[in-house]
Amino acid sequence: MTCLVKKDRNGKAVVDTKAAFIAAINGTVPTDKWDYGTHLDYIQKLVQTEDTRVTAASISNCRGTWFEWMVAIDIYNHWCTEKHHLLMLPLPNIMRFDCATLYQDNVSKYIFDLRKKLKASLDIELITSNPDFVIFDTTLLTEQVERNPIKVVDEEAIEFIDNLFKRFVGACSFNDIIGYMATKTSLRPDRRLQIVHEGSLTKAMYVHLQTRLWIAKPRTIKYFGASLKLNNKDRRALKTVATHSITTVLSEPERAVDECFELSSRENLIAAIKDMDEILFPLSIKEGI
Repeated sequence: MTCLVKKDRNGKAVVDTKAAFIAAINGTVPTDKWDYGTHLDYIQKLVQTEDTRVTAASISNCRGTWFEWMVAIDIYNHWCTEKHHLLMLPLPNIMRFDCATLYQDNVSKYIFDLRKKLKASLDIELITSNPDFVIFDTTLLTEQVERNPIKVVDEEAIEFIDNLFKRFVGACSFNDIIGYMATKTSLRPDRRLQIVHEGSLTKAMYVHLQTRLWIAKPRTIKYFGASLKLNNKDRRALKTVATHSITTVLSEPERAVDECFELSSRENLIAAIKDMDEILFPLSIKEGI
């Protein structure tokens, strides 16, 4: 029998996040409807049944990881089977990976240069966090990843989906990264602010790159928010304006978060992918205009 809870060096009960996820899913991707919220509760019940000493805080951290795996697997499989060009992959935190390195050297050098100059001349740190997901336009990135859907969910599959972003390091042009998405199991007021801050800063950085690269009519970058549940207060908070877009009369005001989605199930996710596809790939791009 698989052990879902282990003990650390101090004898404290610690959840084996991967083992719990794999056990609860029976090692395979559900082929019918997949209710993420219900399944998260089921995994939590399995863990707490095995060891009642597991704290609520430990479970909370695991739920976020489990939710990301559900979304990431379903998005990747949808990209594989539907043959579109919107591929969204999870990113690790900024301490483990600098998402600026996804760009080719001729683009990323401007981000590194900005950080260096801000620090050297003004003692200002350009502190950023990685969004939960990065969105690629794979039209020209055909050699980075194959379209083989995940069917068996084991440690190898989880390692694959967690590390797939590495294949894009140094490969992306300015136009290959078209958006980002923040995903949360719930949206407390502080998490709303975090998402808005990430969206606003990401878009400001994109404008900086546009200027340094002398791109007159950029494609624009999009930033999305998603949660298991959304209420009216959440949606209103995420409509906050992107700060850089109101600094001069020459700029057009835009939202920090372009759209927010309630991702409580696979059905919701597929609908969200359709909406994102329409936003990220307008007819002018699809028709090559």
